[in-house]
Amino acid sequence: MKDTQNITIGLLLAAAVILGAMLLSAYMTQDNPAYAVSSVKEGDYVLGSGLRSSSAELVYVIDIAVKRLNVYETDKQNWTLDLVDSVNLDVAFK
Repeated sequence: MKDTQNITIGLLLAAAVILGAMLLSAYMTQDNPAYAVSSVKEGDYVLGSGLRSSSAELVYVIDIAVKRLNVYETDKQNWTLDLVDSVNLDVAFK
C-alpha cells in the first residue's frame, strides 16, 4: 500500500513539474512589443529606433515626401540591415 502511494505521489509531482515548465516556457516565449527608443527628424525623413530583442533592433524610417514608412531590422551578430515592412501612409491613414 505504501509503495503505490509513493509511486502516485512521485508521478503527480513529476506531472506538476512538467506542467510548470511548459507554462513557464510559454510565458517566456511570448512576443514582446517593440518600443521606440529615440527619434530624429532631418529634412524629409524621420528616423526612429526600437528594441525588438537583445540581438535585434528595429529602425523606422518615414519618408515625408513620398509618405511611406519603412521598417528595418538590424542583426548585430551578422551586421545586416533587412527590410521588414513598407507601408504607404496615405493608404494607412485614410
